[in-house]
Amino acid sequence: MVVADTPEHARAAVKLVKIDYTELPGIYTMAEGVKADSYIVRTGRETGDVEKCKAEAEIVKVRVSKDIQPQDHVCMEPVSAIGYAKDGRVTVYACTQAPFEVRRMLAKNLAMDEENIRVVATPLGGGFGKKCDSFLEAPAAVAALCCDKPVKVTLTRQEDMIVTTRRHGYHTDYEIGFSKDGRFRYLDSFMFSDGGPYEAESYGTLMTGCLMSGGPYIIPNVKVEGSAIRNNNLQGGAFRGYGNTQLTFGREILMDRLAQKLDMDPVEFRLMNHVQVGECFPCASIPVSSNGIEDCARRCQQIQKEIDEKEPLIDDENIRQAWGISFSCHGSGPSSKEGLSGAVVMLNADASVHLLVGSADIGQGSETMESQIAAECLGIPLSSVQITAADTGLTPYNTGTFGSSQTFICGNAVKLACDDLKKKMVEQLKVIYDGCTVKEKNHRYYISGGEELELSFEDAARKILFDPKGSVPIGAGTYKALACPNPFSVCFVKAEYHKKLNAIRLMDIIEVVDVGTPINRLTVAGQLEGGIAQGVGYALYERMEINPRSRRTLSTDFLHYRIPQMGDMPRTYVDMVNSHDPYGPHGAKSVGELATVPVAPAIVNAVRRASGIEINSLPLCDKFAILPTERGNVK
Repeated sequence: MVVADTPEHARAAVKLVKIDYTELPGIYTMAEGVKADSYIVRTGRETGDVEKCKAEAEIVKVRVSKDIQPQDHVCMEPVSAIGYAKDGRVTVYACTQAPFEVRRMLAKNLAMDEENIRVVATPLGGGFGKKCDSFLEAPAAVAALCCDKPVKVTLTRQEDMIVTTRRHGYHTDYEIGFSKDGRFRYLDSFMFSDGGPYEAESYGTLMTGCLMSGGPYIIPNVKVEGSAIRNNNLQGGAFRGYGNTQLTFGREILMDRLAQKLDMDPVEFRLMNHVQVGECFPCASIPVSSNGIEDCARRCQQIQKEIDEKEPLIDDENIRQAWGISFSCHGSGPSSKEGLSGAVVMLNADASVHLLVGSADIGQGSETMESQIAAECLGIPLSSVQITAADTGLTPYNTGTFGSSQTFICGNAVKLACDDLKKKMVEQLKVIYDGCTVKEKNHRYYISGGEELELSFEDAARKILFDPKGSVPIGAGTYKALACPNPFSVCFVKAEYHKKLNAIRLMDIIEVVDVGTPINRLTVAGQLEGGIAQGVGYALYERMEINPRSRRTLSTDFLHYRIPQMGDMPRTYVDMVNSHDPYGPHGAKSVGELATVPVAPAIVNAVRRASGIEINSLPLCDKFAILPTERGNVK
């Protein structure tokens, strides 16, 4: 590591460093990894008897193999960190999704107590899973300790795209069997992931892929196997959808093909096999607690009808248009139930409150959502909630902002903290109004039995803080994930195929979700719009180009790594159905990862129906010319 007073001096010093190394044979494809028996990890799940089911005479079988390129996170800012050391303590400012995990890592690597390390999460221009990992925090801390000065480390975009992680490339094989009336009978699948040289999140993504391989459907017999290939490619890691995205791609294309084979409507076919409240997903033990999937599908159909009435589908000698669909589900918090969050809420002298949470806002609006939950619980305006988040020196513990966890896990912690504050306020009012009965109902405090009073939260807070018998009540709440309620999504895509050009154009994308009761509809809509854009890039353009001879990564900037631009985005329609989950704060579930999962398979199903061409790999730019489209209004 080189530390200097200016970037220019640092670059000059780097050129003076000489490294002796021996070039060894590498592994660069999944086939090479299998041949060399080079595996990071293997895992799988099985329920029922797949082989016995396969032997049944009436089973209708369909099989597909899919190859999916890795995907870069493309956060707005490259990874950066600042280290500061003084009096045996270290403070690190970092763009991280998991400040408490970073603190734990630093304590281990620096042989220091965690109490002497403070990690502050700075505002992030998106994380998408990449910033769960630690890249620069340790170098910044070590340099600060050695130099006794603040040290900043920032990667260039080129360095960022080489050093950091990306979505795992996948090869998946799916075979599904149905009865002739369209009922799911079995799923048999195996997958290989492009792991890179280190384990990182290879096991976690494979495990999630195994658990979610059957998606939102009831499947009595399931066998799924997964292997992560250890190779010399760029490192795979956590990415929005966390293994579910790759598996949904293959499954939903297969579902569409089977619906055609059985001559069934693709929506009704999926709905008749969809999990219902009280039922369990394949290989899962926790029943589904809420489900608005049919409402999502019907709302998509309604929007589709309105579009087609204005612009009927084209099918002539030059252009053919078609719709494709996809169903998906995800979780609310880590499926391993490791999600944990604390929250503290304190009264201020002006009867406002100060909320402390450990969660990191990575652009998804979690601080707004958590403040809204507090305001709703206490019956005060949103402007009366001040929030401090993601500072290991000030805020309570939080597992991290990943796994679509913050609305559900941190939101529940906030609600519990507010309930605790209200309980303590009632008890203190009993002390102040000695001999009276005090009750809280609908954010009002009722005193009876001597004095007959009705106090607002603000009046009660001022009385408690400034009365001679007053105190400073502090509410605290801790939530450990005991459930993982599933949000659901339906995505419709309208695409057109230009026969003479072998070109495709996306016309419309509709995504309607069941996320329980949305805490903030604008932030949910923003998550959906961003997730759709990320799914469009995944389906159409994004791939990591590597020189086949030198193995040097070429996709290190936005000239060589294509991401969607405004002209690439079709008209987009997003909506939420009315739903309520009994485990979520105010009935809410998650949305962050769900938003991206169904987009790519819906695009591919639309293109396949329009072109008549089977598609077995992403991105589509390898097979078709991609025509730009005029961006319409997001609705």
